[in-house]
Amino acid sequence: MRISAIFTVLATGLALDCLQASALEPVNSTEEFVATYEWQVLREGQAIPKGLHVRINLQTGVKEAKLLDESERGTALQSTSDDTEQSESGNKPLSLEYKADIIEESVRKVKEHRSYAELRKTYKDFQKNFQTDGELIMKLVEQYRNFSKTPLQAELKLKLNALENLEYLLHQIDNALVFIDNGGLDDVLLPIVVNDTNTDLRISAMRVLGALAGNNPKAQIKVFERNFGSHLAQILMSSTNSAEISSALHAFGTLLRKFPLAQQRVLSTSGTQALIGVLKSADVELRNKAKVVTLISDLVLEKRSVLEASRDSPDAATTLAQYVVLELESWLETHGYCASLEGVLSKDYVQLIDQPEAVEQFTIAMESTDSLCQPIWSKSPALRHGLLTIRNRFSHSEDEYRLELSQALAKVCGLFYDKNKHTEL
Repeated sequence: MRISAIFTVLATGLALDCLQASALEPVNSTEEFVATYEWQVLREGQAIPKGLHVRINLQTGVKEAKLLDESERGTALQSTSDDTEQSESGNKPLSLEYKADIIEESVRKVKEHRSYAELRKTYKDFQKNFQTDGELIMKLVEQYRNFSKTPLQAELKLKLNALENLEYLLHQIDNALVFIDNGGLDDVLLPIVVNDTNTDLRISAMRVLGALAGNNPKAQIKVFERNFGSHLAQILMSSTNSAEISSALHAFGTLLRKFPLAQQRVLSTSGTQALIGVLKSADVELRNKAKVVTLISDLVLEKRSVLEASRDSPDAATTLAQYVVLELESWLETHGYCASLEGVLSKDYVQLIDQPEAVEQFTIAMESTDSLCQPIWSKSPALRHGLLTIRNRFSHSEDEYRLELSQALAKVCGLFYDKNKHTEL
């Protein structure tokens, strides 16, 4: 019995060896493979028709192929042809080694053209030319130092390009601190904002200032220490250029937001006056006036949020103390914020019909400062007329955004006007 079992095992092994040997035996690649619905061994280099089910037998390690069953169509690995010439010449059979030959040929060509040593040298050259953000920032600062002090036209484009690159890089907090540590505020931005007569350079410099101070407390402190707040306020009070006012408001806002000490020092002096001055000016376009009321609204809500949060967090005593001393509402009242906003909405409501984004900003500002301005706004028929005109126009719009704004305006009107005494337009 044992002899019979041993004989069976030896016979099976011999048969498998013969099967593998026959599969690996080189044959003419043009020998026709006759496919059936049973698995058949593919010999090395043997060509097969397209559309067969091909596999590698995991037990024997040889390739096998057969015709596809109906249940296998669309799921089995099929032999295909990427050779256009073959498809055009009557669907000639495709060798399974075809794609492998292409890969080997590609690798051989790469090795012929670029040796490993050459590739390594190329990589080292790339490393030599590679610069980190910090290195680029220091290079740009040094480049700006080497420019002449006079605004030569030949250097103007180079200066603007340098500032544009800095604006892109300094949005990242670490990059902004590298710029400051290498004298960027003192040697680049401060001279431009304070002394330069070229409007384009001042605009670019204030954009860079806004980029580095945004959501960056350490940078905000450095900007505040160099008295940029007063310089920006001066630009807001004196400039008539729309782009310059816009960039100044952006930089002004990034300095003041979430920085109560800067709010106290800047807004208590010239800052509030500068903001209300922009709101009152007939030469300033509505979108910049909307930015002003948005900044004021943000500061009012910021203080209110801190005061409310302090009730649940006794540990925030230091922060609370800084906001408590802020007399923002008093400064706004002193400089005529309520009357100025009333004047804008009463006179320019027709233009606002075509500027829904600005309408939204004014609406939010009115809601956030309603307690401050209630006595003035509730007694202004001109303001009521302007608000209701915009609301009624938006309520008949097919635009969903304008429809939402009409609801917000209706809410604002409900805050200030007694519905029993007035009829809507």
